[in-house]
Amino acid sequence: MAVGIVSGWLGFFILALILAGCVAIFAKVALDGLSAPQTVLTAGITILVLSFTTLSFNGFFKSAKHFSQGGVKDIVISGVLMSLGFIFLCMAIQMTEVLSTAPFYLLVPVFVFLAETLFRKKMPGTVTFVIYLAIAVGVLLMGFGIHHKHGLWWVFALLGPLCLAANSLYLKKNPLGQLQHTAALFIVVIVALILSFFIHHKDLRKITAYHVLFGILTGIAYYYAPSALSHAKALCSYDIWLAFFYSLWIVITVIVAMLFLKEKISAVTATGLGIMIVAYSVRFALAHFI
Repeated sequence: MAVGIVSGWLGFFILALILAGCVAIFAKVALDGLSAPQTVLTAGITILVLSFTTLSFNGFFKSAKHFSQGGVKDIVISGVLMSLGFIFLCMAIQMTEVLSTAPFYLLVPVFVFLAETLFRKKMPGTVTFVIYLAIAVGVLLMGFGIHHKHGLWWVFALLGPLCLAANSLYLKKNPLGQLQHTAALFIVVIVALILSFFIHHKDLRKITAYHVLFGILTGIAYYYAPSALSHAKALCSYDIWLAFFYSLWIVITVIVAMLFLKEKISAVTATGLGIMIVAYSVRFALAHFI
């Protein structure tokens, strides 16, 4: 039984890890001389096209049931929050090194956890609280473990996860169907298009195959990770697997950044990375074995 499960999803899991690691690297290359909205715009259009074709098993017009969830307001709010989240993260990556800013994406579940704790006014389990605290400390150590030329990079690095966390919280109360998720990408593209008129860059010809590749890798990584992990749900819950995936994704990102962008990892950054991996591993182990 175990062998059948592994042979069915492990290859997709490894592929998603490698592609997700490359996403941040190509984002950094693509952002050279470009504004963040224009990068999000190009990547959003690419993913949008993919969502209508290869990445959507159900197809676009397969069933009217897709219309059963999410109104226009929900689509717009989700799209705007998603767009702003990725734009802020792109701006942070543009300002500084990949290996220090990419981990900030891992703060999304931490922010969601904190918000839900405050809304419910209920003390969380001690183990859960300690694990999320360790993850936050690890992210901040990685972020501040390197000297940065731009003093305000961390503002954008925090605003990105905050917007994405707000989107996650909104979707929990106002769930969207599959078609509505695709429609939300339209809003991402529109918001990025509007902002691209205000945030200029010096060379429009910089929109090259790098941007298309960035968008394709993002789409494939976001698709294959859930696809692989959903097949592994017999071993552990989906959200635990996905969190574990993101922690390994940061490791791949660091390795690729060191190899291809010649970025150097400091002792403080390495400590932060270690703390994050341990925290996610403990969370995974507790959910799987207990």
